[in-house]
Amino acid sequence: MAHHDIPPRLPIPGRGAVALPELAGTLSVRDRDLADAERDFGGHVHRRPLAVAFPGTAVDVAALVRFGRTHRIPVVARGGGNSVDGQALVSGGIVIDMSTLGGVRPFGPDRISVDAGARWRAVVDATLRTGTVPPVLPDYLELSVGGLLSTGGFGGASHRFGSQADNVHDLDVVTPDGELVTCSPTGNADLFDAVRGTQGRHGIITRATVALTRAPSKVRRHRLTYHDLGAYLGDQRRLVDELRFDHVDGQAQFADGRWRFILEAVSSQPQPIDDLRHDSAEIVEATYREFVDRIRPIEAQLRSAGSWYHPHPRANVLLPGAHAEKVLGDALAGLTPDLLGVGGSVLLYLFPTARVAAPHVPKARDRYTVLFGVQRTSPPGDLTTLRRMREANAALHATARRLGGASYAYPLDATAAQAA
Repeated sequence: MAHHDIPPRLPIPGRGAVALPELAGTLSVRDRDLADAERDFGGHVHRRPLAVAFPGTAVDVAALVRFGRTHRIPVVARGGGNSVDGQALVSGGIVIDMSTLGGVRPFGPDRISVDAGARWRAVVDATLRTGTVPPVLPDYLELSVGGLLSTGGFGGASHRFGSQADNVHDLDVVTPDGELVTCSPTGNADLFDAVRGTQGRHGIITRATVALTRAPSKVRRHRLTYHDLGAYLGDQRRLVDELRFDHVDGQAQFADGRWRFILEAVSSQPQPIDDLRHDSAEIVEATYREFVDRIRPIEAQLRSAGSWYHPHPRANVLLPGAHAEKVLGDALAGLTPDLLGVGGSVLLYLFPTARVAAPHVPKARDRYTVLFGVQRTSPPGDLTTLRRMREANAALHATARRLGGASYAYPLDATAAQAA
């Protein structure tokens, strides 16, 4: 998009046209850009903005936030558009497309400086060249750095290192007043704490210094299958307490009329599994790059089948460990294949709550936090099934909060938001 695509004034319904701030990047009111920005990966929430901004620098983001504040126009930041409940959508406001701020710059042997619009794949591409990697990575590497830090971010290494938000040295943030501020644990610490895990409520992250650790060249992937939920959860607790494996996650799968549970435990060195209560085991070796990019072939399959483009009314909740088995058992008993959808999946893994140090990253009020993610896919045009899925999601969020858990990456009431 060329610089001359910026309209000299922005029409605001009921208030006439107002002059725009000077930008290094661009701002568009073209139908194609507005249409792209009015939906996210979830595909079941639609909000059409007044304009879409493509910032050239973080200073542009600050200028747009000040402009929105002056003229009472909501402003949201959008990373990769991977939110599922409209977190980065806005009616009658400005969407800042952060993908134009995607720089990844070497900073030191134990850290790297990354613009907020960069994808985690770009970070991994840069760091693996030097044999390093962020301590915690998301399963899906196409999420944006700023969006994920603004939600918290969990992964299979969270039992060791907490959330992604716990593994940054400093951040550049545009505050709701439109100031561009650098913050860290030792400078502007209140802002540093406030923006991690609060989805843009206290500011838009524009850059992060991400911590790095050594990356193995190869890993052993243990896929352990269980048919007993209690045994599965018990072994997960044991493995995360013992720190036996580098990466521990899991999922529930419906097959042959019943649920089975898959525990994936990954390490760079051989580890024993004979003392665990699994029903079967599969062990494969892979390069570390193949492992961190394990979702890419699944994405390709879903795109090919078409379900990638269908509505995704997903629910991710954080359950207290003491209540997890009961809640999970009840939820899975009612989770019929039609309420999960073609290509849907269920994430299910736990980590010690104390590992999550960032004060506003959501977590359960319990020794253990259990992440339960129902990744639904609704048939296109089937409003009845979509409504049923959304009602089930709302009930699950309410149950989690009632028992001392939390909603994760769930929409907040905010005038500035940031999503992955």
